[in-house]
This record gives sequence, C-alpha cells and structure tokens, in this order.
Amino acid sequence: MARTIFMDYETYYDKEYSLRKMTPVEYVLDPRFENILCAVREGHPSNQPTYYVDGADFGHWVKDAKLESSIVVTHNALFDMCVLAWRYGTVPRLMVDTLGVSRAVLGHRLKSLSLASVAKFLGLGVKGGEVHNVIGMSREAIKAAGLWDGYANYSKNDCDLCEGIYDRLVRSGIFPMKELMIADMVLRCAIQPKFMIDQSALALHLNDVLQEKDELLLKAQEIGAGDKKDLMSNDKFAELLKSVGCEPPTKVSPKTGKTGWAFAKTDQEFIELEEEGSPAVQALIAARLGFKSTLEETRTQRLLNISRLTWEGNQQALMPIPLRYSGAHTHRLSGEWKLNMQNLPRGTREKPSQLRRALIAKPGETIMTIDASQIEARINAWLNGQDDLVTAFANGEDVYSSFASEVFGYPVNKKDHPNERFMGKTSILGLGFQVGGPKFQNTIEVQSQLQLGTKIEMSLQEAYRVVDMYRKKYSKISGSWKTLQYEAIPVLAGNGGSFQIGPCVFEKAAILLPNGLKLHYYDLNQTEGERGPQWEFTHGGKPKKLYGGKLLENIVQALARIVTMDAALRIQKTLGLGMQVHDELVYGVRNELVEEFKALLLQEMRRRPVWAPDLPLEAEVGVGQSYGEAK
Repeated sequence: MARTIFMDYETYYDKEYSLRKMTPVEYVLDPRFENILCAVREGHPSNQPTYYVDGADFGHWVKDAKLESSIVVTHNALFDMCVLAWRYGTVPRLMVDTLGVSRAVLGHRLKSLSLASVAKFLGLGVKGGEVHNVIGMSREAIKAAGLWDGYANYSKNDCDLCEGIYDRLVRSGIFPMKELMIADMVLRCAIQPKFMIDQSALALHLNDVLQEKDELLLKAQEIGAGDKKDLMSNDKFAELLKSVGCEPPTKVSPKTGKTGWAFAKTDQEFIELEEEGSPAVQALIAARLGFKSTLEETRTQRLLNISRLTWEGNQQALMPIPLRYSGAHTHRLSGEWKLNMQNLPRGTREKPSQLRRALIAKPGETIMTIDASQIEARINAWLNGQDDLVTAFANGEDVYSSFASEVFGYPVNKKDHPNERFMGKTSILGLGFQVGGPKFQNTIEVQSQLQLGTKIEMSLQEAYRVVDMYRKKYSKISGSWKTLQYEAIPVLAGNGGSFQIGPCVFEKAAILLPNGLKLHYYDLNQTEGERGPQWEFTHGGKPKKLYGGKLLENIVQALARIVTMDAALRIQKTLGLGMQVHDELVYGVRNELVEEFKALLLQEMRRRPVWAPDLPLEAEVGVGQSYGEAK
C-alpha cells in the first residue's frame, strides 16, 4: 500500500507579491518565490510525529522521499502541487486536496472552506496566526528575528489539521475513493499541462475585447445611456443587458415583497455575471461600476503573462488549465485562478473567438474534443420514463427536427431549415426543466443571434404555444415537476416519507447519488413568495430557490457529470485529460494516433453506466490544431 504523506508549505509573501494579486502560476514561478519551510506528517504506515523540512533542504528531501510512489495530501493542492511539480520536478502518484474534498462534502454548510474554517467546523482544533507576523520576511529574516520555532510549530499544526480533515472525510468513508482519482485527474490539467498558448491569438482577442467595449458604450449612448448617471438607471441597464443577450438578474425585496433588479455589488447573481458573463456583459458592468477594465481584459492579460513563463521541462509556453473540483452545487467543475477556462467565449460564425483559438496543441499533436451529445436531454427522458423520446435517441433520430416539424406543421431538416431546427433544438435541450414562455422567448432570440448570426423573432404568444406543445408531448417529463414539488421536496425538508428517482435516493436535506456524493439542500424551508409559498435552501451561506423543475435540473446535471467524469477516468488509463468543459472532454493526442484515440473516446463516452444500463448515450468528436478549430 502506498505511503500517505501530509504537507504544508510556508512561502514568502508581501503586500504586492501575494496570491491575492497573482495567479498561482505567476506566484510560483516569480523570482521572488521562496519556500521557507514545509511541515510534513507521514501517515500510514509510518505515523511518526509531524516534523518540518527547512526550505534550503527541501530539494534534497524531495529526492529521498519518493513522492512519485506516494499519496500526498494538502489543503489547496492546486497551489501546493504546482510548487512540487514546477519547482522540484516531482508529481505524486496520487494528489489529494482536502480543500476540494471539503467543498464536495461541506460546501453547503460553510461560507469559507479555508483550513481554519473546516478544522473549526469539524472540531479538530484552532489554526494559529503566526503567519501574519512574518509578512515580507525571508527565511533568514524570520530566523534572525527569533520567530522561526513559532512559525515552524504553526506550520506543523496546519499539517496536523489537514490530516484531521482527511481522517474525518476520507478515511471515514464519507468521501468516495473513486472521486479521489477524479479529483487527482482534474489537478493534473493544471500541474501537467497538455496544451500551449498562442500569444498572437491572445493579442488579437485583447484587441477585440477593447474594440467591443468601445462599441458597446457607443450603443449604450444610442439608447439613452449617455453618461454614468444613465448607466445607473436600473431599467436602462436591464435593457442594455438584454440587448447583448443577457437575462438581467432579479431579487425579491424583503421589505416590500416585490421583485426588482439585482444590480447591487453584493447580489450573488450580479457578481456571477461580472465574473462569468460574456465580454459584452462584462463591458457594461465595468462601465456601470466605473472600472477602467473588464474582467475579460484582465483574464486575457493574465493568459498573456502566463504564456511567457517557463519552468524546468517547459520551454514552449505550456498552458495550465486550472479547474475547481466540485465547484458547482451539482458537483460540476468550475473555473479557477480567475481565468475561468470553463467559459471561453465562442464568438460568432463570422467572427470566431480568438481566445479559443489561442489554446493550441503541442508540436506533433492534435487537440481532440469528445462531447456527450444531448446528455442532459437523454438523462431527463430516461429518468422520467419518457420512452418515446428515449427510443428516438436510441435510434439516432434527429429529435430536434422532429419536434420542430410538429411545431411548424411541415417537415423540417437540418440542411434546409436551420432556423426551425434551432428552435427545435432549443426546445428539446431547455424546456425539460420547467422553463416558461418569457424565458424561452428570450433564449430563442438571443441565442439565435449568437449561434446563427440571425435573430429569430418570436412573440410571447408563440413562445407559450411551443412550451405548451412540449409539455403535452413529453408529459412524463412535465408531470415529474409536480411529483418532485409535492412528494420529493417534502422528503428533503424532513417531513417524513421516502422518495427515489432513478438511482437517486432522497433523505433529509440531501440526495444520495450513484457515485456516493450527495446533492445537499441544507436548511430547506418554505417562505412566502410573490405567488405564494416557495421552497428555499442555503448553499455556502447563500439562499437558493427550489421547485420541481429546478430540482430535476440539479439531478440531471449531477448524473451527467458522473457519466462524463467516469468516462474521463477510464480514458485516463491511456490518455491524460487536458481540459473539461461541462459535458465535453479535451485531449492532446499525437498526430499518428488520432484515429485510434477517436475510437477509444467514442467507446468510453457511449458506455452506459451500471446504474442506467438502458440509457442510450451518444458522443461527437472534434479535431483541430487549436481548441477553437476542434470545437
């Protein structure tokens, strides 16, 4: 059995040179980087007392420690393992991140998942504060000031707390062992990069972002937002967001009970728009808040900075892909390091995104993508016994065209009727989760402009007609919303009874998934909403609404994530994952092996899970010299 080693670095930082202001890759590879010391605890089979290694001796320790054959555990492995790999040329056999584990198991309860917060919640002890006494101090300065012993003990305590978290959440069996391997695979996307960065494409993208920002501000002036005062008008700002394809977030006032725009700096949905919205959305938010640059500008500049960095074994502008394990409520991955590689803009047919084209293959390799086709629609139909739709998927029928044909009253096909088929596709992929007429209307109009280059005008009356047609045709799916609302949610609320849908078993405040993880609905309770009683729960200290269609969407997304990441784990035995974007896996493959791996990727993504042997799965492979070309 492999050794388990717990580690905790203490590295130099000051007010300017800090992870608060730099991405980890920039911080780790900066000339100012100094590993002051590292606390180490050797778990099974050694279990010797925690000790520390002086930073000056750490390189020699690493060579003797045989970490390549060990399980190495840290809290925030996405940083710690980068240090180990890029500064000391070592990648452990299995990397375990107790931060990611805590996020998956405790993220619903805790606002912060820091070592101090998790250790306190689990009753493991108190994290010290000695680190605040040595800001801006080098290893030698700390020793000269007589602070070394206290600092070393502080680090050893952190190491012990890390083992305590591992013991309580992993050794106890709460966190599934298979998920440790998935989390390790996700870490390797950053630590052992599979792709390169094209600096010219990044420069073009930066120019596009700046140009688009100027054009948007002119457009804002055209519709009446002539200055900052106008941009501060909530109604005008909402109109601007709609004009660039964004549905403005809303909130219910606790004082009046009325719905208004959620445009405050503290509104979570507004914060998410600022971080994850399109470049156009970011430009408008930046203008409203008075920022000089958008997050898309700063992200592109960060990527340019990273592309100029090298480390031992990387002289060719490799691009780490930082991903956050269990970043979403449904355990999907999300972006990290404020780069959000999960949300690279697509651009349009006429003007493809340069940012996607900036991610390129290594010399002699090709980028391959494997996308799980319509996986959420397939799982939704299968889960609810919508047998006609399941059969259509299994037979390889064009279900988008079929539904569009019923809507328009004449035969629709992909070649001759792109607009009608687009409407059918949007219906099949989106209406299964209780989407209403207004949102469907907005989605059709906005996404058609983005994806087809032509805006499809749809009246609200027509949107309601299509929504009604979907609900009647696929009545097993639409009927499940009421079942989940009135039978399943009360079980989650602790009102007694039992409920199960497919492989998902309901219990108080959680749903047990077939991979051993849970969907958590902490503090689920009924509140009074605009339309009467509504369900709300808390996740990470933030309130979220819950209703039948949303609950179904959560379950389907969680199952789709399991299917996709299980496929990735099987493929990992032969080919290392380079990047993951929702239902898509991305790889770097040697040119001469493209056809061979195409067959492997399709085989694994089509493999039916043991908990759904009659679920028909399909996948599509993309190939190119850049991610943009492959996608």
